Amino acid sequence: AAAQVAGYEPRQWQLQSARKILEGHDSMVVAPTGAGKSLVFALLAIAAELTKSDALVLVICPLKALQLDQ
Repeated sequence: AAAQVAGYEPRQWQLQSARKILEGHDSMVVAPTGAGKSLVFALLAIAAELTKSDALVLVICPLKALQLDQ
């Protein structure tokens, strides 16, 4: 299902992070720009919508650091 949404096969760390969150654990993903962090929270947001969950997906983006990377 993730491959259909993202257009490519997800990496192991993406699946592991999403799995831990679905199991009720907190998860923090730290990866370089372009590594695929967005897929993790996008899949969780889609899963919450499909299951009519009241889950909250919180994404914190350090924009200044991102600007310096560019």
